[in-house]
Amino acid sequence: RNNNIGCIEYLDTEESYYKMIGIYNNLKNKSIKYSHCEIHPSLILGLLSSLIPFSNHNQSPRNTYQSAMGKQAMGVYMTNFRQRMDTMGHILHYPNKPMVDTNVGRLVPSCEVPNGMNVIVAIASYGGYNQEDSVLLNRGSVERGLFSSTFYRTYRDDEKKIQSSGQDERIMKPDIDITAGLKPGCYDKLESNGFVPVNTHVTSNDIIIGKVFPIKNKNNGKTKHVYRDSSTFLRSNEQGYIDNIYVNRNGDGHKFCKVRVRSIRIPKIGDKFSSRHGQKGTCGMIINEEDMPFTKDGIRPDIIINPHAIPSRMTIAQLIECILGKASTLIGGYGDGTPFNDTSVENIIKLLEQNKFEGNGNETLYNGFTGKQMSTKIFIGPTYYQRLKHMVEDKIHSRATGPMVLLTRQPAEGRARDGGLRFGEMERDCMIAHGSVQFLKERMLDVSDNYRVFICNKCKFIAPVNPEENIYK
Repeated sequence: RNNNIGCIEYLDTEESYYKMIGIYNNLKNKSIKYSHCEIHPSLILGLLSSLIPFSNHNQSPRNTYQSAMGKQAMGVYMTNFRQRMDTMGHILHYPNKPMVDTNVGRLVPSCEVPNGMNVIVAIASYGGYNQEDSVLLNRGSVERGLFSSTFYRTYRDDEKKIQSSGQDERIMKPDIDITAGLKPGCYDKLESNGFVPVNTHVTSNDIIIGKVFPIKNKNNGKTKHVYRDSSTFLRSNEQGYIDNIYVNRNGDGHKFCKVRVRSIRIPKIGDKFSSRHGQKGTCGMIINEEDMPFTKDGIRPDIIINPHAIPSRMTIAQLIECILGKASTLIGGYGDGTPFNDTSVENIIKLLEQNKFEGNGNETLYNGFTGKQMSTKIFIGPTYYQRLKHMVEDKIHSRATGPMVLLTRQPAEGRARDGGLRFGEMERDCMIAHGSVQFLKERMLDVSDNYRVFICNKCKFIAPVNPEENIYK
């Protein structure tokens, strides 16, 4: 019945006993009269796992890892990102459509707003800076824009009404002479309207939104201060350019503003990358282009990953993606990596061999430092790689002394609060094992919650003492 072509019919378990249901790829047998055809098996997968090419060739936990990491990959998260004032956003500068994709990936337009790049990947140990899941990047590629991205962060502030006095806060540049409680930062970049001009470079020392609120003069006008400062700093450890300023009024009629700051992030040591197969790694070294190994055609890899990342994890799909991508570039087409499609590796090998390449994707490479032919063939080809949002610039943290929590008089916790690094019980055990007693005393007593009190000589209790006023009780 032609009017039912393309319909999906749901069958009961009992009903399916009496139907002739064909599997998706064996309907060619004309001698059997099929009544139904099974839906394509790749449709058992969710959205994120549908984007993994050849996922049926991966160990299952690897597909789970990629389904979690795909959410952290940079791309163009929305096409109108320049008009939006999102809290945070990462935009990849030169996203590519993947060479090898899946059917669902083409239907969900992940090709129109992709989140990665096709890079030439070699699997080799080259200089030893790619041990334990780290990768080597080609400096030439990075300088030509490989995985460059922009990070946007929006700061929001509004003129609240102060309940006690009934007066409003004001967004303006604070006047030093009549404003109390100025923050220890730089107010010089503010204009009179309280904002920094667009495309001005700002660092964590700069005030980006100037705001004051009026104070009541209690002591008969002796103080000249009319306002108290309530301005907004750029976050510590961040820098960038003012990208956009938006001012409007909210439902209560109060003025509010949003200031968007952008910073360009160029890949550096410690930044995180991943293929689409749960093979994540951080950048261990950026090698000069002239020092990278090269093929007879002068192709140099953009990324070198370590061979030890492959056998125990059994991400065979990455290897198939690589050789299919290589064959695709040679014949000028896109590869289909839809899972359960019975794509045979033999056919890909034939394609490569027809184009005068080694069928398994191995090539003779020449050492970039010496120019000598390397003694072993190396697996090399294009693989789709993602840049993840975890960057070392956002995580680096160290401190000597800093803010303490009022309640416990111990160092604050966390990077955002410039907190201390916990020296825990196990670290203590190591110091005891090393016998470094003075270091242990310094960590546990002096630099954590060091506090000194006066003790009464007679009763040995804490004594109330004020040395300035000469009070000793």
